[in-house]
Amino acid sequence: AICEGDDYWTDPDKLQRQFDYMQQRPEYTLCFHPVRVVYEDMPGVATIYPEHCAPQPSLSDLAVRNFIQTNSVFYRWRYRGGERLEIGRGIIPADWYIHLMHAEVGRIGFLPQIMAVYRKHAGGIWAHASDLARHKRLGKSEIEFYRQLRSHFGGRFAQSFAASQRLIFARLAEAFLDEADVPGLRRLIEDHPDIAHDTLDEMGFDTACLPVGDVDALRVWLEEQLTVSVIVTASDPGTDLNPALAGILAQRGLFRLRVVVGFERSTQAAAESIAALRAADPDRIVVRPRPQDLGPLRNLQDCIAACDGRYIAFCDAEARWISDRKIAKQLRILRSDPKLALCFNWVLVHRTAEGSLLPHEAQGRLATGNLRFSDLATEPVTAHRSCGLYRADALRTLPQAFFEEPGAGDWLMDLYVADRSRIAFLREILTVWDLRAGRPGSNSPDPIQTARVESQRRRFSALFGRGRGFEPYALVCTVTGGGAALSPDFARAHLEAPAPGAGTEIQDGHVVFAGWVVPTYGSRATLVAELEGETHRFPVDQPRSDVVAALFGDAPAPLDAARCGFRFTLPFDQHLAVHLLIETEDTVLPWLSVSVTSRSESEASG
Repeated sequence: AICEGDDYWTDPDKLQRQFDYMQQRPEYTLCFHPVRVVYEDMPGVATIYPEHCAPQPSLSDLAVRNFIQTNSVFYRWRYRGGERLEIGRGIIPADWYIHLMHAEVGRIGFLPQIMAVYRKHAGGIWAHASDLARHKRLGKSEIEFYRQLRSHFGGRFAQSFAASQRLIFARLAEAFLDEADVPGLRRLIEDHPDIAHDTLDEMGFDTACLPVGDVDALRVWLEEQLTVSVIVTASDPGTDLNPALAGILAQRGLFRLRVVVGFERSTQAAAESIAALRAADPDRIVVRPRPQDLGPLRNLQDCIAACDGRYIAFCDAEARWISDRKIAKQLRILRSDPKLALCFNWVLVHRTAEGSLLPHEAQGRLATGNLRFSDLATEPVTAHRSCGLYRADALRTLPQAFFEEPGAGDWLMDLYVADRSRIAFLREILTVWDLRAGRPGSNSPDPIQTARVESQRRRFSALFGRGRGFEPYALVCTVTGGGAALSPDFARAHLEAPAPGAGTEIQDGHVVFAGWVVPTYGSRATLVAELEGETHRFPVDQPRSDVVAALFGDAPAPLDAARCGFRFTLPFDQHLAVHLLIETEDTVLPWLSVSVTSRSESEASG
C-alpha cells in the first residue's frame, strides 16, 4: 500500500479491510476506495474522489482515466522474484503507471468506504487551475508517460494512448499559437517528432512542408497555413469603409491577413476612391475590378473566388469588429475540430433609428459550443456574416443555386454551410452590427420580421427537404425482429434509440441509433446497417459500465465488455428503413428491422 506525505489514512482498519478483500479474491491484483479531498486554500471545503465509480472497473476503464487515488490503493505486488518494475525516466504520473501494470495481470476491486484523505495544495502536480496549466509545467513528462504505455501495452490500447499524447500536444500547440510563441512551438515539435506531424495534421495544418529547426521558417510556414482572407463588401465605391477596415487591420495573432474589397456597382468612375482604399495598407488590401454592375450575390461569389486563404471572414459598412483578437479566438475554435466549418460570435445590435445598442437576443440564449443544423433552421441565430469565420472550402463549395436564389442572404448561406459541416458559437461580443430602419434583421421582434422569417423557413423547407427543423415534424418508429431471435449463445443486445412509437424528434436531418451489444464469448462486435442497397459498419466501442454491472454483477466479465455501446446517425428524409445485423470475428447474424416515418405535430395530436 502507498501513502504519500501530504496524505493520510483515517480508518484504522483500512489495511485489514483491503487485506481481507484480496485474500477472498485471489484473481484480484489491486483494490482501492474513495478518498476525501481537502483543499489547502479553501478550509472547510471537501469533495469525494472518485465521486462515481463502476462497481467492477476494468483495465479498459483505467486505461482511459486514473480513478485510483494513490493513498487508497492496495496491491497484490506483481514484482517479486525475477520480474522488475521498469518505470521510464521522468514520466508522470508514475502511480497510474503502476496501477495499470497490476491491472494488466488481474482484476480491480472497489471498496465503497472512505478511508483516507488526499490533501490538495498549490505545490501538487494536480493543483493547477486547468489542464493547460498542468500541461505547460509537466506536458513533456505526460506525453512520455503515454509513450511508455503505448510501448508496453500496444495492441488495442495503442490508439487510445496515442490519442492522449496528441491531445496534450494539441493543447500545448494551441497555447503557443495563441501566444505567438514560435520558439516554444518549435521546441514542442522537436521534443515529440513521433506525434508532431499527425497532431498538426489533425489541427488542420499541411505538414508535408513542415520546416525543421529554423524559427523564422516555422513562422513563415504558420502564417501561410493560417492565412485569413477578409471580404469587405459595399454597394458602391462611395461607401465609407474606414470603420470596418480599422477593426480588420487592427487584428493581432499568428496569422496572415488579406483584405478583398468588392463593390456591387461599377468602379469605372471611382479611381480616386479605389486608390485611397488601397493606400490604407497596400500590402494587404486588394480591390476587385468592377467594369460593370454585379449585384450583391455575384459580387459575393467573385470575392470568394478571389480569396487565397484557408479561412474567410466578412465585414462591411454595416458592421465593425470591436476586438483585436476576434480572428485569433475564432481560429482557435476552428482548429479544435477539423469538421467545424464556421465559428460565429455574439454581436451587439445597434438600431440606428432607436439609438439602442443591445446584445443579440437569440444569441444570448446560446452557450459557447457546437450547434446543429436544426438550431439554425429554427431562427437565423448567426445574425450577420461579419460575426463569422469560415473555412474557405465551405464557401468555395456553396452550390450555384445559392447565388441564383432571389434574395438569398446570410441565413441561407450559413444553412448550406451547416448542412455539410459543423458550426460553433463563441459567446463573446466581438462585433457591432448597425441595423438601419427598413433593413431585414434577425433580432427584430416586430410582425413584419416574424412574417419574413416564416416565409423564408417555408422556402428553405423546399430547398433542404422536410424533417430538417423548418417544420414541426416528429418521428414514428417501428422495430421488429430481423428474423430468427438472436441467440443468447451469440450475443445480448438492446436498441435504446430510436424507441418504438411516436415522439422522437428529428435532429439535423438524421436519426440517432444508440444501444449496446455484448458478445457472449468476449469477441469484438460491429453493427452493420443495411439501407437502400448500401451497407454501413459502425463500431461497438463506447464505454457502458452500467451494462456490464447489470449483466455480470460480481462475476468475471470479458475484458472488452465495458466498451459495448454504440451510437451513430443515419440521414432521414420522410422515411427510413434499416436492417441491423451484428458482426463478430467470423459470424454475421440479423438482429432488428427499424422503420422510421414522419408525421406533423397536428397529425400526431389528432
